[in-house]
Amino acid sequence: MRRINGEWAWPLVALTLTGLLLAACGAGGGGNGRPAGNAVPPSEDLPLVETTPPPQRLLIPGETTEGELEAGGTERWVFATVGGRLVTVEVWFRPATASGPEAEVVATLIGPDTAELVQAAGTVTLPPYIVEQELGQTGSYLLQLEARSGTPGRYTLLVTLSDERLLTRPEVYTGTLSLEETPASAFDGADSGWGFIWPSPRRAISGWYFHDPANPGHNGLDIAAALYDPIIAAAAGTVSFAGPSGGYGNLVLIDHADGWQTWYAHLSYISVMVGDQVAQGETIGAAGSTGHSTGPHLHFELRHLGVPVDPLVYLR
Repeated sequence: MRRINGEWAWPLVALTLTGLLLAACGAGGGGNGRPAGNAVPPSEDLPLVETTPPPQRLLIPGETTEGELEAGGTERWVFATVGGRLVTVEVWFRPATASGPEAEVVATLIGPDTAELVQAAGTVTLPPYIVEQELGQTGSYLLQLEARSGTPGRYTLLVTLSDERLLTRPEVYTGTLSLEETPASAFDGADSGWGFIWPSPRRAISGWYFHDPANPGHNGLDIAAALYDPIIAAAAGTVSFAGPSGGYGNLVLIDHADGWQTWYAHLSYISVMVGDQVAQGETIGAAGSTGHSTGPHLHFELRHLGVPVDPLVYLR
């Protein structure tokens, strides 16, 4: 051991060894297939947007739901379906909760490619009505209700899907649309996702949805979750990544059959390791707000052969 100015050089040796260890860890990666340090998986293509999304809620076609429009307000509803179906939108207002019968409302339907499909205007007494609008693409659709004047107040909303024209065909139609079929039961075969279940106990949207018009680069679905809510595997598979990953925070990736892969981001805790075989419904971690996140929720992505697809189309 050399002396420097009459003293043994222990601090210098310790610093040198520490540097060598750090360099070796950085060169070898995180182990177990994990990217080195706080890197993002190689298939990551677009950064997450660190902004607060507008309030929006999940809409189940065939089921009535309630809402309220304040003066100057806008309500956003999101639903998913396969392409080629027809959608009918009906709204009923409660005049006693409105500022007057002539309060104006506009309903706008926006497609998965963020293009406006149709817009209908109305009032509290004669609400906007969208009848059998053709939906040409598979994906998530945004229905916006906007108060143009006055306070429309509380309302009931019903969106129905059909495969054939019942109200706008030449023949006179005297029946009513069936409300029994929902998107999950309407899809057959591969379109049903062959068993992708909701990974959070709360079946609701808390932020952006897939390719949201206000954030087109968003490749997933922000699912509502409280801090430490259990997060489960949407389908059986093998854990291919588990660890910190840039804007995704604590991230778990699960590989499934036929080239499918699910991503679970912003977790507060990870309970699986790379290589683990997980069953559908098995807990893989806890919800959190790590990475680029404005509050506790689950950022969920579904990819097929490496290409992001709309989770709402496949979840059941």
